[in-house]
Amino acid sequence: MRTSPHRLCVLSVALLLAARPAFGQLASDNPTRTALDKAVDKAVGEFFQQDQHVGLSVGISDHGEAVFYNYGTVSKSNVRVPDRKSVYEIASITKTFTGALASRAVFDKKMTLDGDFRVYLTQGYPNLEKNGKFTTLRLLAAHRAGLPKNVPDTDALFKNPNFDTLPFQLIELEKPYDDEAYLRALHQVELRSEPGSEFLYSNFGIKLIGFGLQQVYHQSFEQLLQTKILGPLGMKRTGLAVSPQNERLLVHGYSPGGKPMPYHLFNAGAAGGLYSDAEDMVRYIDWQLDESDPTIRQSHSAIFGNGESVQDGLIWYMTQEGGERQLWESGGAFGMASQLVLYPESKIGIVLLANDGGFSTQDELRELAKKIREACGLQ
Repeated sequence: MRTSPHRLCVLSVALLLAARPAFGQLASDNPTRTALDKAVDKAVGEFFQQDQHVGLSVGISDHGEAVFYNYGTVSKSNVRVPDRKSVYEIASITKTFTGALASRAVFDKKMTLDGDFRVYLTQGYPNLEKNGKFTTLRLLAAHRAGLPKNVPDTDALFKNPNFDTLPFQLIELEKPYDDEAYLRALHQVELRSEPGSEFLYSNFGIKLIGFGLQQVYHQSFEQLLQTKILGPLGMKRTGLAVSPQNERLLVHGYSPGGKPMPYHLFNAGAAGGLYSDAEDMVRYIDWQLDESDPTIRQSHSAIFGNGESVQDGLIWYMTQEGGERQLWESGGAFGMASQLVLYPESKIGIVLLANDGGFSTQDELRELAKKIREACGLQ
């Protein structure tokens, strides 16, 4: 399905696709009329050769023109092809929303990249300093603040885990925690490295940015999302919770072994708490592709790794491939996976939302995004 016409791929690509192999009767709303339709259909067919995959929604923005494709099913027990309004957990793609809010806070002079981040918290945290080095927004956003991956610490649960039961254990562990409980627990955290010295991926570090944003703006994180991003962009089905009227749109997620998975019920918040759909995410892509907006321009600027092959934005991974700048973030929930890739110079963005939590699904979605980009002659 599409919301407006889009440019055809080059003829040579169409000829290559003429020999496209059959991938069985994969349910889809793809009309397979244009070369782009066929390129996506071929790439997605290859993706679904892995039996773990259940459903997939694809959104593409090309110079403001939107195209949507959907495959598979929203649920194994309710076989129905998803559509552009089907709601998924987008997990760590949420971090880019947090980065945009942090970029706005810097632009509004409410935060700085390199000041002591503890000034944005309500209490003193002497434990967030090591060898005279303290935690900053730059280091939190680049996962170099020395914080553990999660608070409460989940490392023990990930040693020889059963991935069909692990989500339920994580839910139980975090059930007692709200914002105040997280900030109380922060007093007991020991930094695992000197701030700035090494990369240590930390979901809690991004949550901490969210706590700081709440303090400097005197609004909840949910209110900040709504007033500064979701409302202005018209993202009506995106939020930290699914509204009762949209529950029917929520897809079902599955473990790597194909078992039904719970939705996140704990306070993932700024690190991974958002639900969204392909239509809303294309609206978000269009905003993110507008680097004339100072909030976006700053969030797309390198804050760490300048000159390296992969750099950190606020909060994006950034690289050059084939002479083209790319920004991306992926997400993994208990039973879902997602990928968001931007090509700012080409004014193109791709979002892929899947309702399986396979071990390799996020990487496969990244490769799928590349195939869609390359097959359509968009470089």
